[in-house]
Amino acid sequence: MNENRKNWIGAAIEIIEPFLLRATGDRFEERGRNALAKQLAVCFDQQRPLRLLFPGFPCKSPNSRDKSLGVLPDYGEVMAIQRLDQLGSALADHHAPGCIVTIVSDGTTFNDIVGVDDECREKYNDALRDLCHTHTIVWASLADCLPATDSPAQQRRELLRHAQLPYASIDRLMALGKQDHELAASHDKLCSYLYNDLRLGKQADQSEDQYLEDISTKAWQMMQRGHALNAVLKRAFPDDIRLSVHQYDNAGPKYTVSLQTGLQRPVSPWHMVPVCGLDGPQALRCRNQVDAQKHVLVTYQGRPWLYHQVDDPRALEFEYELQKLPLFGLAVRDPLGKGFDTLSSVLLASLTETFGFVCLSGYAFTDQEAFTRRCEGFGKIYQWKFGAVHVVKPEDEPEGFVHSLEKTPLHWDLSMLPLTHEDVVGNEKFSASKFMLYCKTPPCVGEGQTTIVDGRNVLAKAGLAKVREWARTRVTYFTKMTYFGGNPRSYPLVDTHPFDGRLIFRYQEGSDSALQTFDLNIDDMSTAEQRSILGEVNSLAYDPDCIIEHQWAQDDLVLIDNWLMLHGRLPMTERSRSRELWRIQIY
Repeated sequence: MNENRKNWIGAAIEIIEPFLLRATGDRFEERGRNALAKQLAVCFDQQRPLRLLFPGFPCKSPNSRDKSLGVLPDYGEVMAIQRLDQLGSALADHHAPGCIVTIVSDGTTFNDIVGVDDECREKYNDALRDLCHTHTIVWASLADCLPATDSPAQQRRELLRHAQLPYASIDRLMALGKQDHELAASHDKLCSYLYNDLRLGKQADQSEDQYLEDISTKAWQMMQRGHALNAVLKRAFPDDIRLSVHQYDNAGPKYTVSLQTGLQRPVSPWHMVPVCGLDGPQALRCRNQVDAQKHVLVTYQGRPWLYHQVDDPRALEFEYELQKLPLFGLAVRDPLGKGFDTLSSVLLASLTETFGFVCLSGYAFTDQEAFTRRCEGFGKIYQWKFGAVHVVKPEDEPEGFVHSLEKTPLHWDLSMLPLTHEDVVGNEKFSASKFMLYCKTPPCVGEGQTTIVDGRNVLAKAGLAKVREWARTRVTYFTKMTYFGGNPRSYPLVDTHPFDGRLIFRYQEGSDSALQTFDLNIDDMSTAEQRSILGEVNSLAYDPDCIIEHQWAQDDLVLIDNWLMLHGRLPMTERSRSRELWRIQIY
């Protein structure tokens, strides 16, 4: 093996290893590493894309009491899909021909056995495709691996016929199970799963013995179809590296992958619910493990999306609705009229960090002092010469676009402080961590909306290679019309979050307004090259999946994470000259 080939294979395995889930008796070092190296070597020698195969995402567990939130995908599936795409993207970045991660949504194989009808399974499978943007994921189904059929039931029959298993019937498999301890153990494990996890219902006319016998038969059916699925996938994807959510010893040809960081055992989102903690961590848990008095349910378009931890049971009396996938914007409503003062600053800060921005509808403040007191709980308030509250309202003779009727370009707050500023000296990344906007007087409907861009969605759409290019690209911004007199500042398009190390999107939109110009320049790059890269960046910032135009209503309070989001304003007409927002910045 030449040195270049050997190093490439070693680096590819180093990328894959952190995604593997190991258990007692793991044999990756003993056998799996060499088996994986042989598969990787073929891709290197033939200079063809790396291909990974992951069967999973069948349907939601029908046990919505103990396991799942409902029948449609939720944020748990997003976490798992993004993790598989993260693996594929890292391998694609390592291997010029790229990487393809094929997810075979295999619900047709088992859904009739576990009590999920074909319509529910199809809705789940269809919804998976639209959950999040990926770069290496390709979706497939059982139908793609078999000759054309007219129905799911026929598909299942064709699966068994096409698999050409060494036993012809369930009875034969049961007979083999009496002689094979490994088969018998697998059967018993499936019986436990059907009885304890899915809690398959007992028919009204069934005795307990008949019910248990039915469970046993269904377990044998699942084993038979599982064996058939393996055989069909092996023929349909003969050269793919086989990944699995089930625990294997990683000796090959199957490798167990963790669908979430930090796991000690396999978990699958279709059997669990996603939970966000107050201090940031995201986890998958069984629904019956979630304390209903310490977590609120966040919905998306009327369907359950995730649980979020709270610090006070009074928070359960409010409604929480996600605005855009997968975690972009949260609307909080007070249907019982309890008052938003019952929501702690700790909770609201956590929600803002999770969802990028939070809108509390109908949170009235009598004066700026009351607004300031509410904001004090979030951290240190940035003080301007005019005080803590910046009143953003159109002026008759504005000196810049902020106090005009014109559009305000996308930016982040406190981005143009001079390098000599006391808060910037020794910390060039100094910025507001959050800021609050209170709507004293709204604009007319359809104008003067605050534009909010989710930098996380922008980076997800851009992809790993582009993100790395942007991290190497420093943009110098300059405008004369600033509170501080005009000083150029340079930032990379992608930086690291100062508190948790995540990559963040740092971009400010240019302007050639007669009121205020805002210039962008990239050193050592031609005008054409600058126009190309900044045009691409701006296009992604305004992608419908990445931007929300918040239409203001009186007494809206919006909290925005200044590290994760960009913001701006759409233009207004004279009809909205009374638009008035109050802003406070926190650092």
